[in-house]
Amino acid sequence: MRNNADKNQNSKKYKPIEVEKKQLREYIQSKRDDLSLGLRNKKSKEIAKKFLKTRDYLNSKNIFTYYPFRSEIDTTIIIKKALKEYKNIILPRVEGTLLNLYFVNDVNAQLQKSSYGITEPIPSSCTRANVVDINLAIVPGLAFDRNLNRLGYGGGFYDKILRNLPQGIKKIALSFDIQIVPNIPVLDYDIKIDMIITESKIYKAERIL
Repeated sequence: MRNNADKNQNSKKYKPIEVEKKQLREYIQSKRDDLSLGLRNKKSKEIAKKFLKTRDYLNSKNIFTYYPFRSEIDTTIIIKKALKEYKNIILPRVEGTLLNLYFVNDVNAQLQKSSYGITEPIPSSCTRANVVDINLAIVPGLAFDRNLNRLGYGGGFYDKILRNLPQGIKKIALSFDIQIVPNIPVLDYDIKIDMIITESKIYKAERIL
Protein backbone atom coordinates (compact mmCIF):
# COMPACT_ATOMS: atom_id res chain seq x y z
CA MET A 1 0.00 0.00 0.00
CA ARG A 2 2.80 2.36 0.92
CA ASN A 3 4.58 1.74 -2.44
CA ASN A 4 1.39 2.58 -4.34
CA ALA A 5 0.93 5.74 -2.27
CA ASP A 6 4.53 6.79 -2.98
CA LYS A 7 4.05 6.18 -6.70
CA ASN A 8 0.87 8.26 -6.74
CA GLN A 9 2.59 11.05 -4.83
CA ASN A 10 5.55 11.04 -7.22
CA SER A 11 3.21 11.01 -10.20
CA LYS A 12 1.42 14.10 -8.88
CA LYS A 13 4.76 15.80 -8.24
CA TYR A 14 6.13 15.06 -11.71
CA LYS A 15 3.01 15.87 -13.72
CA PRO A 16 3.29 19.71 -13.56
CA ILE A 17 6.97 19.49 -14.48
CA GLU A 18 6.22 17.26 -17.49
CA VAL A 19 3.57 19.75 -18.66
CA GLU A 20 6.09 22.57 -18.29
CA LYS A 21 8.67 20.56 -20.24
CA LYS A 22 6.18 19.90 -23.04
CA GLN A 23 5.33 23.59 -23.34
CA LEU A 24 9.00 24.56 -23.40
CA ARG A 25 9.75 21.94 -26.07
CA GLU A 26 7.04 23.33 -28.32
CA TYR A 27 8.20 26.92 -27.79
CA ILE A 28 11.90 26.28 -28.48
CA GLN A 29 11.15 23.95 -31.40
CA SER A 30 9.11 26.73 -33.00
CA LYS A 31 11.86 29.30 -32.46
CA ARG A 32 14.52 26.99 -33.89
CA ASP A 33 12.35 26.10 -36.89
CA ASP A 34 11.93 29.82 -37.61
CA LEU A 35 15.67 30.23 -38.23
CA SER A 36 16.36 30.37 -41.95
CA LEU A 37 18.46 27.61 -43.49
CA GLY A 38 21.18 30.10 -44.33
CA LEU A 39 21.34 31.37 -40.76
CA ARG A 40 21.35 27.84 -39.32
CA ASN A 41 24.22 26.89 -41.63
CA LYS A 42 26.20 29.98 -40.63
CA LYS A 43 25.69 29.41 -36.92
CA SER A 44 26.42 25.67 -37.29
CA LYS A 45 29.81 26.46 -38.83
CA GLU A 46 30.65 28.84 -35.98
CA ILE A 47 29.67 26.26 -33.35
CA ALA A 48 31.52 23.43 -35.11
CA LYS A 49 34.65 25.57 -35.36
CA LYS A 50 34.64 26.09 -31.60
CA PHE A 51 34.00 22.44 -30.87
CA LEU A 52 36.80 21.25 -33.14
CA LYS A 53 39.25 23.38 -31.16
CA THR A 54 38.36 21.91 -27.78
CA ARG A 55 40.83 19.69 -25.99
CA ASP A 56 38.03 17.17 -25.53
CA TYR A 57 37.67 16.72 -29.28
CA LEU A 58 41.39 16.75 -30.00
CA ASN A 59 42.09 14.08 -27.38
CA SER A 60 39.19 11.78 -28.28
CA LYS A 61 39.27 8.82 -30.65
CA ASN A 62 35.69 7.47 -30.51
CA ILE A 63 33.11 10.25 -30.75
CA PHE A 64 29.43 9.62 -30.21
CA THR A 65 27.21 12.12 -31.99
CA TYR A 66 23.96 12.30 -33.95
CA TYR A 67 23.03 13.05 -37.55
CA PRO A 68 21.08 16.33 -37.88
CA PHE A 69 17.31 16.18 -38.21
CA ARG A 70 15.11 19.05 -39.35
CA SER A 71 16.32 22.32 -37.76
CA GLU A 72 19.07 20.83 -35.60
CA ILE A 73 22.64 22.09 -35.78
CA ASP A 74 24.49 20.64 -38.76
CA THR A 75 26.68 18.02 -37.09
CA THR A 76 27.84 16.68 -40.47
CA ILE A 77 30.56 19.35 -40.37
CA ILE A 78 32.03 17.66 -37.31
CA ILE A 79 31.38 14.12 -38.55
CA LYS A 80 33.21 14.68 -41.86
CA LYS A 81 36.11 16.51 -40.20
CA ALA A 82 36.53 13.78 -37.58
CA LEU A 83 36.57 11.03 -40.21
CA LYS A 84 39.20 12.93 -42.21
CA GLU A 85 41.31 13.02 -39.07
CA TYR A 86 40.96 9.23 -38.67
CA LYS A 87 38.73 9.42 -35.63
CA ASN A 88 35.87 6.96 -35.15
CA ILE A 89 32.29 8.19 -35.32
CA ILE A 90 29.54 6.41 -33.41
CA LEU A 91 25.96 7.13 -34.48
CA PRO A 92 22.67 5.95 -32.96
CA ARG A 93 19.85 3.98 -34.52
CA VAL A 94 16.41 3.57 -32.97
CA GLU A 95 15.49 -0.11 -32.87
CA GLY A 96 12.24 -0.73 -31.03
CA THR A 97 12.56 0.89 -27.63
CA LEU A 98 16.35 0.93 -27.76
CA LEU A 99 18.92 3.33 -29.12
CA ASN A 100 21.63 1.05 -30.54
CA LEU A 101 25.07 2.33 -31.48
CA TYR A 102 27.13 1.75 -34.63
CA PHE A 103 30.56 2.78 -35.88
CA VAL A 104 30.27 4.72 -39.13
CA ASN A 105 33.23 5.50 -41.40
CA ASP A 106 31.45 6.26 -44.67
CA VAL A 107 28.43 8.58 -44.47
CA ASN A 108 27.59 8.01 -48.11
CA ALA A 109 27.48 4.21 -48.00
CA GLN A 110 26.51 3.38 -44.41
CA LEU A 111 23.55 5.66 -43.68
CA GLN A 112 19.92 5.71 -44.76
CA LYS A 113 16.75 7.57 -43.79
CA SER A 114 14.28 5.81 -41.53
CA SER A 115 10.51 5.88 -41.99
CA TYR A 116 10.53 8.97 -39.73
CA GLY A 117 13.04 10.74 -41.97
CA ILE A 118 15.92 10.37 -39.51
CA THR A 119 19.28 9.46 -41.07
CA GLU A 120 20.61 6.37 -39.29
CA PRO A 121 23.30 3.70 -39.71
CA ILE A 122 22.54 0.64 -41.84
CA PRO A 123 23.14 -2.30 -39.44
CA SER A 124 24.35 -4.67 -42.14
CA SER A 125 26.98 -2.15 -43.28
CA CYS A 126 28.28 -1.07 -39.87
CA THR A 127 30.04 -2.52 -36.85
CA ARG A 128 28.08 -2.42 -33.60
CA ALA A 129 29.43 -0.14 -30.92
CA ASN A 130 28.90 -0.15 -27.19
CA VAL A 131 28.50 2.71 -24.76
CA VAL A 132 31.86 1.78 -23.20
CA ASP A 133 33.55 2.55 -26.55
CA ILE A 134 32.64 6.24 -26.29
CA ASN A 135 35.43 8.71 -25.47
CA LEU A 136 33.32 11.85 -26.00
CA ALA A 137 29.55 12.33 -26.33
CA ILE A 138 27.80 15.04 -28.33
CA VAL A 139 24.28 15.11 -26.96
CA PRO A 140 21.22 16.50 -28.76
CA GLY A 141 18.54 18.54 -27.04
CA LEU A 142 15.88 21.16 -27.57
CA ALA A 143 16.80 23.54 -24.75
CA PHE A 144 19.53 24.08 -22.17
CA ASP A 145 20.25 26.40 -19.27
CA ARG A 146 23.39 27.90 -17.75
CA ASN A 147 23.35 25.29 -15.01
CA LEU A 148 24.00 22.70 -17.74
CA ASN A 149 20.54 21.15 -17.55
CA ARG A 150 19.21 19.63 -20.75
CA LEU A 151 15.71 19.31 -22.16
CA GLY A 152 15.51 16.41 -24.60
CA TYR A 153 12.81 15.48 -27.05
CA GLY A 154 10.81 13.45 -24.55
CA GLY A 155 11.54 9.92 -25.74
CA GLY A 156 14.15 9.13 -23.10
CA PHE A 157 16.46 7.39 -25.61
CA TYR A 158 19.51 9.54 -24.87
CA ASP A 159 18.91 9.50 -21.12
CA LYS A 160 19.70 5.78 -21.15
CA ILE A 161 22.95 6.44 -23.01
CA LEU A 162 23.95 9.23 -20.63
CA ARG A 163 23.28 7.11 -17.55
CA ASN A 164 25.51 4.31 -18.84
CA LEU A 165 28.47 6.38 -20.05
CA PRO A 166 31.76 5.42 -18.40
CA GLN A 167 32.73 7.72 -15.54
CA GLY A 168 34.61 10.82 -16.67
CA ILE A 169 33.35 10.82 -20.27
CA LYS A 170 32.46 14.39 -21.28
CA LYS A 171 28.94 15.19 -22.44
CA ILE A 172 28.82 18.21 -24.75
CA ALA A 173 25.78 19.93 -26.24
CA LEU A 174 25.85 22.02 -29.41
CA SER A 175 23.15 24.67 -29.30
CA PHE A 176 21.98 27.83 -30.98
CA ASP A 177 21.82 30.83 -28.62
CA ILE A 178 18.03 30.87 -28.92
CA GLN A 179 17.90 27.43 -27.25
CA ILE A 180 19.44 28.72 -24.02
CA VAL A 181 16.77 29.49 -21.43
CA PRO A 182 16.96 30.79 -17.83
CA ASN A 183 15.88 27.52 -16.22
CA ILE A 184 15.08 24.01 -17.43
CA PRO A 185 12.47 22.18 -15.32
CA VAL A 186 14.21 19.05 -14.08
CA LEU A 187 13.29 15.80 -12.37
CA ASP A 188 15.36 13.62 -10.05
CA TYR A 189 16.55 11.35 -12.87
CA ASP A 190 17.57 14.10 -15.33
CA ILE A 191 21.29 14.18 -16.12
CA LYS A 192 23.34 17.35 -16.53
CA ILE A 193 25.82 17.81 -19.36
CA ASP A 194 29.38 19.10 -18.98
CA MET A 195 29.56 21.80 -21.64
CA ILE A 196 27.31 23.78 -23.99
CA ILE A 197 28.77 25.40 -27.10
CA THR A 198 26.73 28.07 -28.89
CA GLU A 199 27.67 30.46 -31.68
CA SER A 200 28.54 33.15 -29.13
CA LYS A 201 29.42 31.40 -25.85
CA ILE A 202 30.77 28.29 -24.18
CA TYR A 203 29.06 27.28 -20.95
CA LYS A 204 30.93 25.16 -18.43
CA ALA A 205 30.29 24.43 -14.76
CA GLU A 206 30.16 27.84 -13.05
CA ARG A 207 31.84 29.49 -16.03
CA ILE A 208 30.79 31.21 -19.24
CA LEU A 209 33.54 31.80 -21.80
